[in-house]
Amino acid sequence: MSEAVNYPAVSEWGAPTDFVPPQPELGPVSIDSTAQIERLIQSGCPSLVFPGALEQRFLHDTAADRLRVMVGSMLLVIVLFNGYLLSDWYMIPDVFHEALVIRLGVFTPGCLIMIYLLNKIRRPRLREFMLMLGGLSGAAVAVYMPSISRDAMAGPYLVCLANTVMFLHAVVQMRFWFALVMDVIVLMLFATALLFVPPFPLAIMVPVLLVILSTMTFNLYGCYTVERDERLSWLHRAREAALTSALKDANERLDKLSRSDLLTQVANRRHFDEFLTQVWGRAARDGSPVALLLIDVDHFKSFNDRYGHPVGDECLRQVASTLKRRLRRPGDLVARFGGEEFVAVLPGLTLETAQQAAERVREAVERMAQPHAGSTTAQVVTVSIGVASMTAHDPLSSQMTLVTRADDALYQAKAEGRNRVCLWRDEVSA
Repeated sequence: MSEAVNYPAVSEWGAPTDFVPPQPELGPVSIDSTAQIERLIQSGCPSLVFPGALEQRFLHDTAADRLRVMVGSMLLVIVLFNGYLLSDWYMIPDVFHEALVIRLGVFTPGCLIMIYLLNKIRRPRLREFMLMLGGLSGAAVAVYMPSISRDAMAGPYLVCLANTVMFLHAVVQMRFWFALVMDVIVLMLFATALLFVPPFPLAIMVPVLLVILSTMTFNLYGCYTVERDERLSWLHRAREAALTSALKDANERLDKLSRSDLLTQVANRRHFDEFLTQVWGRAARDGSPVALLLIDVDHFKSFNDRYGHPVGDECLRQVASTLKRRLRRPGDLVARFGGEEFVAVLPGLTLETAQQAAERVREAVERMAQPHAGSTTAQVVTVSIGVASMTAHDPLSSQMTLVTRADDALYQAKAEGRNRVCLWRDEVSA
C-alpha cells in the first residue's frame, strides 16, 4: 500500500500502547483530492472542518494519537482531580465528606469507565463528545461542591473552574468546536452556582469571573491554533503522499507498458529476455529443467495480404489470448517474439511434458476456426511449434542455446508441413 498518511505514534503522556486499538490502513489520499487539498492549504482552513471524505480521513489518520492523549490525560486527571481534596478541606470543610464520596466514589470510577469506553468506541467524533462530557462532569463537581457549602469561601472556590478549563484545553487538547461548546456550558454552570453559594463580596467574584473568562479565551485561542496547525500539517502530508503514490503508479504503468506488447497485450521481447534470465538463474540453483516453446503463425504473410493488416492484427490478438488461456501456470510466461512469432517459457517442464503443452496450444489455435483461405496447410489459422528443454546446471547449456534449439525445432516443424509440434533432439540439430 502505498504509504498511509499518519502522525508519529507518540503519546504526550507516555500512555501504554496497549490502550490503542489497531487502525486499518487506508493508503494515501486519492490524487483526485489534491486540488481540494491545495485550496484548503491556501485558505488556511479557518473553519477547522474539511469537506466530506477528507474530514473522515483526517479523523481516521489522527485517531490513534488522539486516543493516546485522551487515555493518558484521563489517567492524569484522576490524580489531579483527587488532589483537589486539599482545597476542599481548607476552603469548604463543611462538605468535605461529600467531596470524598463524589471524588473517590463517583468521579474516579467514572473516569476509569470512560477510559474503557474510549478504547471500545471506533468513531473519533464520538470519542471527542465523550471527552467533552467528562470535562463537563468535572466542571459540574467544581460547581456543585461550593453550591452545597455554607462556608464563606464557597464563592471564591469557583475559581477552580479555571483550572478545569485550562487542563482540558491545554493538556487534553480538545478539538476547538467541542471546547467552545464546553466553555459556554461551563459559564452557564458558573452563573447557576452564583444563585446558591453564600453571600460574597462583589470585589472578589468579579476577579474570579475575569480569571475564568480570560483562561477560556486564551486556551480557546490555543486550541484553535494547535488544531489548525495539525490540520494544515496533515494536508501537506496528505498532498505529498498522494503525489508520491500517483508518481509510483505512473512509473509502474510505464514499466508495465515497457514490458508489454501493445498489440497483443502479452509480454514483449525485453520482458521475455529478463524473465528467462531470472528463471534460468533459479533453475541453475535447484537443478530443474526449463522448457521453451517457439510458436509461429503459419502463412501469416499471405493472411495479411488476403484479409488486410487490421484483420491480421486481430488474428494475432486472438492467438495471444489463446496461448495465455492454455498456458495458465503461475510461473509460465507468454511473450511476442517478433512479427507473427510467440514464445512461451515453461519453468520446470521436461521435454515430454512441454510437448503435451505445445499440442494443447496447437489444437486450441486450430479450434479457433479463423478462416485462412491463403494457407496451403489448412483452411483455418494454424501454428507450428518448436519445443526444447534443458537443465540449467548442465555445463553445455545456456539461455541462448535453449532459444536456438527451440528455433531449430520450429524450423523442422515448418519443413515437415506446418501445423505440428516438433521437439529438439540430437537428430534435429544434425
